[in-house]
Amino acid sequence: MGLIKRKSKTGSFDALQLISNLNTFYTPFGTNISKSDVVKICIDRVASQCAKLKPRFIKTENDKTVSEKKGRLSFLLKYKPNEIMTPYDFIYKTITLLLLNDNAFVYPKFDKDSGELKGIYPLRPITVEMIVDSNDTYFIKLLFDNGESYILPYDNIIHLRRHFGQNDIFGGNGSSGDHEAILKTISINDSLLQGIDNAIKSSMQIKGIVKMNGMLSEADKKKQRELFDSALSDSVNTKGSSIIPIDLKSEYIPLDVDPKLIDKDTLEFLQSKILDYFGVSVPIFTSKYSEEEFNSFYESTIEPLAIQLSEAFSIGLLTNNQLERGEEIIFYSERLQYASWNTKVTAIEKLMSLGIMSLNESRALLGLEPIEGGNKRLQSLNFVDADKANQYQVGTVEPKNENNS
Repeated sequence: MGLIKRKSKTGSFDALQLISNLNTFYTPFGTNISKSDVVKICIDRVASQCAKLKPRFIKTENDKTVSEKKGRLSFLLKYKPNEIMTPYDFIYKTITLLLLNDNAFVYPKFDKDSGELKGIYPLRPITVEMIVDSNDTYFIKLLFDNGESYILPYDNIIHLRRHFGQNDIFGGNGSSGDHEAILKTISINDSLLQGIDNAIKSSMQIKGIVKMNGMLSEADKKKQRELFDSALSDSVNTKGSSIIPIDLKSEYIPLDVDPKLIDKDTLEFLQSKILDYFGVSVPIFTSKYSEEEFNSFYESTIEPLAIQLSEAFSIGLLTNNQLERGEEIIFYSERLQYASWNTKVTAIEKLMSLGIMSLNESRALLGLEPIEGGNKRLQSLNFVDADKANQYQVGTVEPKNENNS
């Protein structure tokens, strides 16, 4: 990892430096859930969709008008969170760490002299410990795989949590996460897959032996074996069969090999339990989903993460004064990008008539390039201000206030 330094919101500085055979048998799965291909695919499905979210630094005025803020923070969120990551990479890794560990920690790096925000980094500590001093100030101790450990004020860290309930600070049962609920299912699924692999290998092994009746010298044994190999090779190459004739001097003795395969329903049941744990349905897992199935996945899995990211980054990167002024960080989604063509066209017709979408925004939704002058917003004249609807309908003028006449 690179050198990252943090300026506290109160104006003080805290520096953090991070350098950065015939026998069948089963092997234990272990405790690292990322070794499972099903888990990896599930995490990829969630992280890749979250990575499409667009973080924006905005301000909401009293009249509810939303405007995007300019500056270094906005640039980092939109284009380059740090030296080595795009926004997609940054969000993908953050969500991956969250799903793997039930916790994700993001560290903002500030310039020591100017206090300017230089970058935002997802951290990957192996253990994290919470420390509270005599003034009830929270500090966080991070230990990394290179043996280095660092203590920082907790409010200098952006902390995301999953399965937050059993622990007062961390998601799961602790900072390293708790996958006991799913680890057993993954282990059983892995054992069954090993069983299928062993069954396939068993089916390809020796099915029987040919017994030569009589006493043979070593030379005769060798000659008989060569004749057998030649006959088998000739049968396979010329007739496409592994059946060969034997005379009365030989006796074929079959070996009873009966490998058992797991039924499809059992395998699908175990896999579905893993998918449910990560909020991924079978259509999403196989990338063969309909518009309705994706909307369900978005609302149940992606949208809660988008809300969590927005709240955590707003608290972690903005001061209390900024939050009170209506400034916040929002992770926006473009859900209509995944809608059907008919849904997109219907949405464009309705949203453009209300002046919500510009021509270029409508074209982008359909996958078309922008056009010159396409940032204009068109609006139907069939709509009127609700406060003026009555006088618009009957053609009257509101009476003047006598006190002001």
